[in-house]
Amino acid sequence: MVEGAPALLVERDANDIVVVTLNRRQAVNSVSFEMWELFGEALDRLERDTPARGLIVTGAGGFFCIGGDVKLPPARGEGALAPATRLEMGQRIVARLRRLPMPVIAAVEGGAFGIGWSLALACDLVIAADDAKFGAPFIDYGTVPDGGAAWLLERQIGRYRAAELILSGRTIDADEAARLGLVSRIVARGSAVAEATTFLAGVGQGNRHATELAKRLLNGAQESSLEASHALELAYCAICQTGEEVVRARELFVTKAAAARATKAKG
Repeated sequence: MVEGAPALLVERDANDIVVVTLNRRQAVNSVSFEMWELFGEALDRLERDTPARGLIVTGAGGFFCIGGDVKLPPARGEGALAPATRLEMGQRIVARLRRLPMPVIAAVEGGAFGIGWSLALACDLVIAADDAKFGAPFIDYGTVPDGGAAWLLERQIGRYRAAELILSGRTIDADEAARLGLVSRIVARGSAVAEATTFLAGVGQGNRHATELAKRLLNGAQESSLEASHALELAYCAICQTGEEVVRARELFVTKAAAARATKAKG
């Protein structure tokens, strides 16, 4: 990291895709109070404004995040849980990421460890470079899984496999992570952000309201009953049916179908 550079970079491109970059290169993008504070400010803007097309979380210098910075004290203030203040800030970021009403992608180069992996697991998709590695070695450092790692892993891969990863603290590569269902897509080294950007640019063919409401359905799927999900589907479908996106999507479908028929007839 250049001297004086912020610990977190936030960029919004012409396609309304936001890229948040963990930017503590000299510390392998380990988390700090400054990083969490800047992340919170970025989420404030994303929650307040019209939902962006999507959010990409990545790390500078070809590495996602090594975890908490063990060289910096994690405490702040005089409260009962003051020794874990930095962690509590990270927990809030993880929870807010999961609730965002837009697709969120972790673009992982190099590796994601500790709370850095929790941050990636909180996203809707994980696009990982073929050299990426993942690990939750909390017990090896005399502490417990944090950032929601145990909760996120248990729901993603089940109790037995989550327990094996957490208790062993071992590192897994991108291929094993994909087999376990912890990676959405493996891409060439150095291309994770570009692949995530391309994915988001193509989501829903620009149907922003439908994308937002689909994400809201996903947000509640794990914690609600089927009946509750059905009720939300009805409400959200009714909203979509009264908007312009359904009309535009149907017109596009008809146009594409006609073009396909014409091409087939010529052949």
